[in-house]
Parts: sequence; C-alpha cells; structure tokens
Amino acid sequence: MAQFNGDKSYEHSQQVLELVYQYDSFLDSVTYVADMGCGNGTDAEWWATLTTRENPPEPRNYITYAVDKDVSKISDDIKKLPNLKVYEGDFEKTILPRPVDIIWCHNAFQYALDPIKTLSLWNSFMHENGMLLISMPYTNGFEYNRYFNHSYSNVYYNHSMISMMYMLALNGFDCRDAYFYKNKNNPWMNFAVYKTKIAPMDPATTTWFDLADKNLVNDSVKESLNRRGYVNQDDVLVTWLDKDYHYLKD
Repeated sequence: MAQFNGDKSYEHSQQVLELVYQYDSFLDSVTYVADMGCGNGTDAEWWATLTTRENPPEPRNYITYAVDKDVSKISDDIKKLPNLKVYEGDFEKTILPRPVDIIWCHNAFQYALDPIKTLSLWNSFMHENGMLLISMPYTNGFEYNRYFNHSYSNVYYNHSMISMMYMLALNGFDCRDAYFYKNKNNPWMNFAVYKTKIAPMDPATTTWFDLADKNLVNDSVKESLNRRGYVNQDDVLVTWLDKDYHYLKD
C-alpha cells in the first residue's frame, strides 16, 4: 500500500523504535498499544514482544492491537502471538475495545482521507499522557538542493511539519513538550506527541493564536506567530527523541 514499502520502510521504523526503546520510565507505564495501518505486522510484533533493557530482560507483555484494511499480509506466526489482537478495518473508523497508552502509525497516516477527524478519533481512545507516534514520507520539498514534488496514488494531501503540528495541537496533543524530526535529505517526517486534557477543537474556528494561548505549541512557534502573524517553518526549533535540537528548515 505505501510508497515507501519493504526494506526502506522497515529500516526507518526500526530506527525510530530503537529511540523509543531508550525511554524506560515511559515504557514502564504502558500496557496497551495500537499500531494503525500495521501493514505486514512487523512493527506490531516489535511492540508485542518488547522486553526491558534489564539483564536479564523481562517481557513487557503489551496488549497490542494491529489495525489494517488488509490483515492477510500479517504472517500466521505474528497473528498467533498471545498478546496481539488483529483488527481488519479502516483506521479512520475502527473503534478499539479500550483506551490505549501508545498509538503507533508508521508510513500510513498519509492515506487518511480526513486527517483531522482521524486524529480526533485517535485522541478519543487514548489515555491522558499517552503518546502518539506518527512517521510518514513527505511528498514535496528540497533534497540535495533540488526541489521535488511527488504524487502517489491514494495520497491527497501534501502534509508539512507545521501543518501536522497545527492538526495535532488542534486535536488536543501537546506540541510544546513534544518531539519532531525532519532532515531535508531524508524522506521522513516524524512526530511524537502526548495527549493532554484539552479536547479536540473546531477546525473551522481554531487559530494558531488559540493554540498558543492554550500552551499547545512551543516558544519558537509563538515567536514566529507574533512576529509574522503566521507560523514560518524556518523559525521553528524542535527536539527529537535523541534529545538533539534542530530547526525544521534543516
């Protein structure tokens, strides 16, 4: 389904998951995980079989929900994992049986036909302070000093880092104490945000200024907004899971 499939997608997901693996205290608080658009299930398998970093390692035994429109791609061995639950359906509509602590969506969110409503739905079945992790390829920009603009089948939006930040904050996700990453010579945009107490807001009336007033965006976003009246991606300073700071223009 995805334009970046096979080894490229798997390699990138493993890079992000290895960074997540370093967050012991957060992972200690997790019980339920959902993998939205799980594809062949390898990432869902990672969550379902995750162990601690102790010596010897202990299984975390996360209950993991693997959601995809076509679950035939998931191997029987993965489906047989005792704590993995397979749900065949559209992640824009699927209702999970209980709230989860982590939603993982790798190389799939770009296919959402209504991304704002999708984020609102996901917010509704996450625990407060649960983490949403999204990675997806960007389809236009500069790579090695050359502009590119790609259009893939069934992908109808050119998401950017700040348009995603806007939608995430709009839906009650903390984009202030959060993690973002994009490298101009790498095709992936990455987001890791926590659910707050703030409910999703009306996209027709909610402005960047409203989000700034609710402290859902960081100081660099506020400064860009106050100086320009809009948010310029080049102004935005963020940190990623590796704790390094960088500007989104880099």
